[in-house]
Amino acid sequence: MPIANVPVTDTHVHFWDIERSDLYWMTPELADQLRPLRRSFGPDDLDPERRAVGVNRIVIVQAARSEWDHAWWFALAERYPWIVAVVGWVDLAASDVGERLDRYGAHPAFRGVRATAENELDPDWLVRPDVLRGIAAVAERGLTLDLLVRVEHLAHVPRLAERFPGLTMVVDHLAKPPIASGELGPWRDGLAALVPYPNVWCKLSGLLTEAGPQPTAETIRPVVEFALERFGPARLLWGSDWPVATLAADYRTTYQVYATLTAGLSEAERAAIFGGNAARVYRLSG
Repeated sequence: MPIANVPVTDTHVHFWDIERSDLYWMTPELADQLRPLRRSFGPDDLDPERRAVGVNRIVIVQAARSEWDHAWWFALAERYPWIVAVVGWVDLAASDVGERLDRYGAHPAFRGVRATAENELDPDWLVRPDVLRGIAAVAERGLTLDLLVRVEHLAHVPRLAERFPGLTMVVDHLAKPPIASGELGPWRDGLAALVPYPNVWCKLSGLLTEAGPQPTAETIRPVVEFALERFGPARLLWGSDWPVATLAADYRTTYQVYATLTAGLSEAERAAIFGGNAARVYRLSG
């Protein structure tokens, strides 16, 4: 299902070097579950897959926290013209957060950072005073803030949206709805509470890995349709979450699932989800 009149943009791709990247989330407790991911993944692995489905460009989103990783991602953006942006990571609670943002901001591919609330022990981490100061530094520089959150963190997002109305925020993976359990009520309430805030966007990504064994388009249809109903195509972006998504499906299948679930939309609406909105959120030219 080709997307007309827009460069198709995958807004959520991870690259890492298994020997050098700071893969803090690959904990011993998850060793068995994540074993297929314990190797390096780079542009040459993804290139044939993204070309096969007609993806024109991608956004690297952090899966590591080291200076080395950031330098590598920026070097990849210089080498591969289809890598058009990098969403990195900084310690939002650090006193030197502004200096780190300015250093990364010197590279033309840098578009923002990801707040990894999912990986913090404190469920209220997003609204701690020191973290709020870091988010203020992101907002002051006109950068985008991706949010790696789960249902329990969603209640904090309206507060952020009100405090930083000029800050573009993207809820990655629709806040990881508990699709496998089917207990979607709190997730629906939390996501719906974000609708009044025009600076909050949501990413259709990572849903197959939340859907239990052998997921299909029908498995995730209820959450995609809910997001479409509440946010509309104008505030949704598509991302593959490759290679994490390969725990559930390969790249081509992942793309086709989301293409199938949006097949009933108009050409303009699909163009927004698969490219136009990415250009706005991550300030992409062309």
